[in-house]
Amino acid sequence: MYAQVRSPKFTKRKRNPAPAIIIAVLVLLLGCWIFNMTCNDGGEEVDTSALTEYVNLVRPVVDTSTSIGQSWYTIHTSLAQLIANPESLNDQLKGIEQSCLDLLDQAEVLEVPEGLETTHAALLICLEQRYRAMKTYRSDLINSLTAVELEVYAKSIADDLQEIMYSDGNYRFYKRAITEALDESAAQEVAPLADSIWLASWEQAVYERVESFLVTLRGTEVHGVAIGTVVLNPEGTLDEEGGESIHRLPSTEELSLTISIENQGNRAENNVVVTVSLYTETDPAPVRQEQTIPILAPGETLQVQIGGLRPTTGGVRNILEVKVNAVPQETFVDNNQKLIYFTVE
Repeated sequence: MYAQVRSPKFTKRKRNPAPAIIIAVLVLLLGCWIFNMTCNDGGEEVDTSALTEYVNLVRPVVDTSTSIGQSWYTIHTSLAQLIANPESLNDQLKGIEQSCLDLLDQAEVLEVPEGLETTHAALLICLEQRYRAMKTYRSDLINSLTAVELEVYAKSIADDLQEIMYSDGNYRFYKRAITEALDESAAQEVAPLADSIWLASWEQAVYERVESFLVTLRGTEVHGVAIGTVVLNPEGTLDEEGGESIHRLPSTEELSLTISIENQGNRAENNVVVTVSLYTETDPAPVRQEQTIPILAPGETLQVQIGGLRPTTGGVRNILEVKVNAVPQETFVDNNQKLIYFTVE
């Protein structure tokens, strides 16, 4: 028996304004940038040994963030293949989101040398932006795969990508401030921090570009499921009577079926319901069994097993009605149902 699994669906979220403290820090950072000031409190020099230790501790954080960004970008550029299984895609993006949150937690507990507090805040803002961008990108993308108003999610995803671009800018500022601090110190043989860029081009975050990308990604959707072969157990023989095929089964108290269900579309289908009804010409009240296929990938065929059917014996004509429910947006349903006639000795 298949368990029912629903594809992920998210409520469209409202974007909350950034906390005032983050805005204040951003303004301060911008001032440092424009006036080419150092971000050391009071202009004091940073202790060389503390600076060296800090850089060595923060380097794995930066490298990990870059690695997470590469994993996300691989997913982002492979969506044409990954959207066939939205649940798996959602799980992958959720892993990226959690990794970003874990990394932010690590950075928040680093011991920061006196005089580098504001500089370190730039790194925290960068990591916070990446975490929040991944969180909203995941829900926006998954919802966009089935959304009617695609432009709404195109705008939201563009905002998510722009948040990533802002995080890249904050990291550039942070790296430059650390490099200047190292140059001004007596630190020896301390390698500079590596670049950490998640999205190289602003063009990729422009609304029109994102909307075009989503339209191409979704393409022309084709939805359709069909019943393939239906195998009876026991099988018996097949006769023709009055232009109809009738299965002549040997004596049996129970009958089982193996039903092939095929996804003939180019989109994954969730919660595909297969129903079998058994009745006779003399007793049209059906006995029904139902099973649900959690997910059926494009082009995939699955075997559904139905057992425990108790036919009427003595040569009475039994009728099996095998049906797979139409999926959303399916237009051709002629192959969604089969009638099978049989008798049991």
